Amino acid sequence: MENLIKRLEKRGWSKNEISKAVEIIHNAKQLKTQETRFLEKRIYWILLVVIIAANFAVSVALMPILITLNGTLLYFIIIVLGIVFGLLFELVIRSIEHLEKRHHLFLVVLIPLIALINAFFISKTSNNLMNILNLRNIHTPIIVAIAYAASFVLPYIVYRFILKMEYYAKE
Repeated sequence: MENLIKRLEKRGWSKNEISKAVEIIHNAKQLKTQETRFLEKRIYWILLVVIIAANFAVSVALMPILITLNGTLLYFIIIVLGIVFGLLFELVIRSIEHLEKRHHLFLVVLIPLIALINAFFISKTSNNLMNILNLRNIHTPIIVAIAYAASFVLPYIVYRFILKMEYYAKE
């Protein structure tokens, strides 16, 4: 709440306006039903599981692409997929109002790490499959993983550091 007060003061709000706004927010929080409070506490963990599952699904969907493509086109598709899913991740995280800075930091570290690990193992798996099928389209798993994970984190970096959006300023 202190962070909100500081931001409103910076924007030129009067003390009276700030106290009214804080009172409205406080009353709204108090009027939430038991079910709403329960869901708000669980939504973070549900979101985390959904994002991990989605990252795994994207990694598995990359397997046919890894088997058939190589070079610039492959990395272009990997980067586009990473950016698209990174934007979706960014939008979902920003839309959850009650997340605090520590929640955002945890997600920003954990989710790209999981994306990196998933892409690495799927790339290794596709390489093994290509060896079994005697195909010569082998990729370096760590480069594929880094390309996907870096492009996945790119929307967060753009919003947070380049556009300097204040969504993550909650304390």
